[in-house]
Amino acid sequence: MSRVVILCLLAISFIADVSPAPLSTSPNPAVTAHNALRKRAEPGTGDDDFPDTERHPNPLDQVETAFNDVFELAAYVLNHIDDDAYIFPRYFHGGDREGVKKFFLKIFGTTTIPENPSVGNDLLANIHVQREDTEGQCEDPRTLAYMHDGETEKPTIVLCDNAFKKKAVTALNGADPQNDEDRKKWHMTCGPLVDNGHVSYLMNSLGATLLHEYLHFDGLVETVFGAPIIDKAKPNGNPIGYGPVQVYDSLSKDLAPFNADSYTYYALHNLWHILCQKDFEAPRAGTDDADPDCGGRRARQEPHGPAYNPFTLKDDTKSE
Repeated sequence: MSRVVILCLLAISFIADVSPAPLSTSPNPAVTAHNALRKRAEPGTGDDDFPDTERHPNPLDQVETAFNDVFELAAYVLNHIDDDAYIFPRYFHGGDREGVKKFFLKIFGTTTIPENPSVGNDLLANIHVQREDTEGQCEDPRTLAYMHDGETEKPTIVLCDNAFKKKAVTALNGADPQNDEDRKKWHMTCGPLVDNGHVSYLMNSLGATLLHEYLHFDGLVETVFGAPIIDKAKPNGNPIGYGPVQVYDSLSKDLAPFNADSYTYYALHNLWHILCQKDFEAPRAGTDDADPDCGGRRARQEPHGPAYNPFTLKDDTKSE
């Protein structure tokens, strides 16, 4: 069984044309040591799909950096979630704070905030990441990635070609963040985000795409709230939980703990709020969810629709 991510996400760099914000006065070592996260458990890749060619950055470099970027997103959340009275309520009920925190701790395989998260959850090593589109779902230009067999012990994440248009947050092999051309091509910067001023697909990264897919791995997350984390939809299959517009103060907070993009955009909003020292305004329909890497439209809903979504609730019939 597969779960499409339709996440059309972009990414970010610590070298920005608008300088990122300094970290808090007591920074989490996970953030300050982000380029040293090399000993953790992480998903595996195949040589056929990701050959380590002499050209750098190559897709293997991008994926390995995206593994780091997931840790970066989780570390920033864990460093600020307890005191976050501004961003968290846009996505979740206050009473769900500990549960959301537990999910991000699951990324590191710990029950408390790690002093130095150099080791990730062993379960991440069970995930295989590939480019081969075994189910043909990448033929839809709105699809960045999807997971299949998420209910099993060894799921697979398929990254579509469009996913590699997303940029990096942390250091990327072969890209010099001090070089203007490299930075614009490979790394996210605060400039476009601050100029836009709203929560937007512009905040998205390849790492955020992977984070969204990790959320579909039942073995990693189902124990947090007692049910799988899916992509919420109406009974007719129309999505109600994709993209910034649908998850920011729109999706029912009762559904948010079971919706992948709620976590993803909460983590992205939190990260960029801190790095760019910017209070971003609410996303605008038709603008901040119109990702050109998804054909300028909201990403598409999982084709299995309501048959796949056994946890759809009656109030999923709210308007899109």
